Amino acid sequence: MEVTADSPPKQRKDFVRGGNSAADEASLERDLLGHVRPASCPAPRNETLDAVVSILGPRIEDGNLRAEIARCRARADQLVLAGREMSTAVAMAYAGDLFVLCTIERRWRRGEAARIVSKLALLVGLSADSVALQLFVGAVRAPQLHDLPPSVALETQLRLLLALAPVTEVSLWTKAQDGRAVCLIEDGSTTQTRRFRAVASLALEGVPAKSGSRGTILGVPVQRWETPWAALVARTPLESRDTVGTYLAEAAAAMSPVVERELVLDRSATRERSLVSASERRLGRLAFDLHDGALQHIAAFGADLFLVRRQLTELLPAESEALGVSRINDLEARIWELDRVLRELAHSLEPGSLVRRPLPRVISDEVAAFTERTGIPVQQRVTGDFIGMTVSQKIALIRVVQEALTNVREHANAAHVRIVITAGKGRVDARVEDDGIGFHVARTLLDGAQRGRLGLVGSSERVRLLGGRFDVRSQPGGPTTVSLSLPRWRPIGVEQAGDETAFPAHVAD
Repeated sequence: MEVTADSPPKQRKDFVRGGNSAADEASLERDLLGHVRPASCPAPRNETLDAVVSILGPRIEDGNLRAEIARCRARADQLVLAGREMSTAVAMAYAGDLFVLCTIERRWRRGEAARIVSKLALLVGLSADSVALQLFVGAVRAPQLHDLPPSVALETQLRLLLALAPVTEVSLWTKAQDGRAVCLIEDGSTTQTRRFRAVASLALEGVPAKSGSRGTILGVPVQRWETPWAALVARTPLESRDTVGTYLAEAAAAMSPVVERELVLDRSATRERSLVSASERRLGRLAFDLHDGALQHIAAFGADLFLVRRQLTELLPAESEALGVSRINDLEARIWELDRVLRELAHSLEPGSLVRRPLPRVISDEVAAFTERTGIPVQQRVTGDFIGMTVSQKIALIRVVQEALTNVREHANAAHVRIVITAGKGRVDARVEDDGIGFHVARTLLDGAQRGRLGLVGSSERVRLLGGRFDVRSQPGGPTTVSLSLPRWRPIGVEQAGDETAFPAHVAD
């Protein structure tokens, strides 16, 4: 729907009904003046969408959101194309997508969301209450939330409640093993009072509840496969008590798929931890055997060479002594280089040494070792917060990078390598690119599997077990790209105590 300068009086009445004074209305119209045209001058199809972007303003100027905003705009353009015209439904859907992106990044300041709702109401010709409800219903069920870790998705849904619903405080509760109501997420200064807890306890039994002489604390159950799993509790002004129940019911319904997905991820993670633990124990045992086996033999061999060199100086004639000692020195240099390489390998195989160090440092160490051995320069960019990664995720990412660099060193004949690792709120992405000779992907993977060389296949399986995506792209002549994407996930309300030391430095099964 296009907004024109000669909108009918009825539409103006709707703006006033939305809660705007005459002065506010004039101010809002001035804000949107660049997006309003006379009816005699038809606006381009995307002018209303541009107005939506203008209304959200600085909240969507973050450079990290550009790709997501572009996807939202592409979706809106497709909806306009399918409907053959701009409509209120498309404008609200686009506004909802952008509103979710802004809410994920940070909570809304007091009054900030209300001002945006008022401007959107003026743009689409609806009341502010209607716009707020439509915006909330679309945003709280947005597909973007399902790309986030469940705990982040739930926190975002609570922020949406505070921003768009008539509530002043909100919290999410679950039941502890002893049956007590335990607060998982909260936003407000009194959300853990006795009254909030009492309402949460009732809602956890599957009964919508309210508390206080005026009934301004309301709670609704959040179902997980038809069973109450959590309680959503909020405080509302007295005049909004009847309205807020609708918002809470919509929010609880939208939270159910999130908590169901959390249980699926929990079960999957349990199986994954068992498999990854077994795999890492085998690698840990290999590192232990290298340290206490091959490296000890190399040390003994080096000592023997030292003895041989001393004996040669006594037995060889003077004219041959320099040549003999030179040959021994060459062998000795090769021995100590082999010792250094095996020690690096043993250290990289130790899961404990990997998880104890920050991930950017681990990657930098791997790159430094690779460049020292090959002379190939590596451009690396590691950005984001990796603290929330689980041990399994961190090890899987490092192993993929190690395997990709090994393949570059042994097969690619590359001149340059580029590594890009980015941690976002919902996932961790990594990409290793080289300008080498490339290969036939399917043929090479099949041949490697038949010969028992399962490097890339094993990397793919690691990532798959973590619910991620793994991809290898190449062709004869290059280039080659190995990429992965891992969803970030931790159990809702549970800190994985001891997770960072799940794998000891040496495991002797």
